[in-house]
Amino acid sequence: MNRITRDFAVALAFLALVVAPVAAQDSVSGTWLFTISYAEMGEMSLQMEFEQDGSEVTGTADMAAIPEVEDSEVSDGLYEDGVLSFLLHVSAQGQWFTAEVQADVDGDEMVGEVFMAEMGQGAPFTARRTDN
Repeated sequence: MNRITRDFAVALAFLALVVAPVAAQDSVSGTWLFTISYAEMGEMSLQMEFEQDGSEVTGTADMAAIPEVEDSEVSDGLYEDGVLSFLLHVSAQGQWFTAEVQADVDGDEMVGEVFMAEMGQGAPFTARRTDN
């Protein structure tokens, strides 16, 4: 009986080691609605689509509501331990700007900051997943 208990405990411990990293790593995949608050410009909303493969995140931003923006790209996306970070490259009036984005993710919500070196300051944002 002791051996069965020990073998069962070892099997459970092994299962916990295998499953824990997967369970701890929620996915940010999906469509998110971001609301960014700029002190000088007020609020701006944009929709982003993320795909996740392990801890790597890729995505796109729908910035059609901002007439000055010609193109946008997401790069260097990473999601680990509930924190999402990525670079958002935006082309406006023939110039590229890069925003550093970092957020704490809790299920279908995230809270974070967008920092643009060109502006010299960060702007807080909230986001909510819209496709769940």
